[in-house]
Amino acid sequence: MKGESKPLVQRVGTWLYALASAVLALAAFHPNVRPIFLLVIFVAMWLVFRIVWGWVFFQRRAELDKEIPVSSKELRKRKKDYLDSMERP
Repeated sequence: MKGESKPLVQRVGTWLYALASAVLALAAFHPNVRPIFLLVIFVAMWLVFRIVWGWVFFQRRAELDKEIPVSSKELRKRKKDYLDSMERP
């Protein structure tokens, strides 16, 4: 997954989701923290949320695509393979 290039709109989308998440999380810290610390917290959360949203959109999606059958035909095939692999008395 790392070597694959993602469409620009998906990459920009992950940064925007991260920005929105960081702003919302920062709202909880705002009343009690000095401005310089707010900036440091904001940048750190923006990067952390970017990693999280990148995982959710790109890597986790690929993992789920492998696990979830795409059609009933595939589901029947997997069920048949499973039942065929079991021992019969």
